[in-house]
Amino acid sequence: MNLDQLTPSSLGYFVFKSDKLAEWNTFLKDLVGLQLSDKSSDDQLAFRMDKQEQRIIIEKGSANDLSAVGWEYDNDQSLNEVVLHIKGKGVEIVKADQKFCESRGIKKAYICTDPDGVDHELYYGASIIPMNDSFKSDVLVGQFLADRFGAGHYVANAENVEMSLNFYRNVLCIRLSDYITGEVFPGGPVLEATFLHTKTGRHHSVACASIPIPKKLHHFMIEYENMNDVGLAFDRFKKADTPFFMELGHHPNDQMFSFYVQTPDGFGLEIGWGGIIIEEDNWEVKTYSQLSDWGHVEPRSNDN
Repeated sequence: MNLDQLTPSSLGYFVFKSDKLAEWNTFLKDLVGLQLSDKSSDDQLAFRMDKQEQRIIIEKGSANDLSAVGWEYDNDQSLNEVVLHIKGKGVEIVKADQKFCESRGIKKAYICTDPDGVDHELYYGASIIPMNDSFKSDVLVGQFLADRFGAGHYVANAENVEMSLNFYRNVLCIRLSDYITGEVFPGGPVLEATFLHTKTGRHHSVACASIPIPKKLHHFMIEYENMNDVGLAFDRFKKADTPFFMELGHHPNDQMFSFYVQTPDGFGLEIGWGGIIIEEDNWEVKTYSQLSDWGHVEPRSNDN
C-alpha cells in the first residue's frame, strides 16, 4: 500500500502536562480567544476552537511540556489500516480503553510513543457540539482556521532528528512539505527543520528539528481566519506584558503572517494567519534558506 494512503486526515488536538492551570486558563481564554470546554475539571482544562468538544487539553502535572498529540482519521477502516502498518514496523501500539476515549471525546483510539517520549493518539470519531452551542470567543472578531484542517501545528524538538523523522514519515506516514535551513532570527543560531503535512493539506501539522532547549516542544501554532485577529491578539499580549519570542513577521515556506509568545510553561505559541493549504498535484518540495521573509525579530523590550 502507498504510504500516502495511510496519512492521518489532520492533527486533531494537543495535550500538555502543566502545574500552571490558572495561568493557562487566562492565557488561552482571555488572550488567545479559545472557549473553555465543558470537559474541563479540577484536574484538567479543555478548550474549544471550533465545533469539536476540545482541541487543547491541559492536564495537571509537573512536566510543563507537550505530553501527547491526537491524529484524526476519517473512519474506523482508515484507523485500523494504519494500526496494522505501525505494528508491521515493529512499533508498540496499544488500544485505548473506553474511559480514555470518553475523556478525549472520541470513539476509538490507539496510542504509540515517539522516540522523544511524546504519545501519539490515533483516533476517529471526534464528538461534535450541537449547532445551538456553536463556538464563541470572548475576544475574537472572526474564527479559528480549524475544522477539517485540524488544531494547528507544532515543532518537535528531536534528540535524534533522523529517528524522529523516520517515525513521522515511515511510521505515521505524514507527508513531506519542504525544508528550511537558516537563522532562527538575524544573527541567531542556524536551524535545520523538516516540515510535514496531513491529508487535508495545512502546510505543516508537524515540523521536526534539533533545538538547544530543555523542552520536547519549541512551539505550537494556532491560526485565525481574520488577519485583524492577529493584530488584536498582538496588542492583548503586549498589554498583558507577556514575553515575546518573536514579533510580527512572515514565513517564506507556509506564507504565514504571525508572531510568537511565551506560554505559561516556557515553550512558544505562534499565532498566525494566511497559511498555505497544499494541493498535492501542484506541490513541489523546496529547501528554503531563511525562516522568515521579514520581521520575526526578537523584541528588545516588552515595554516598547
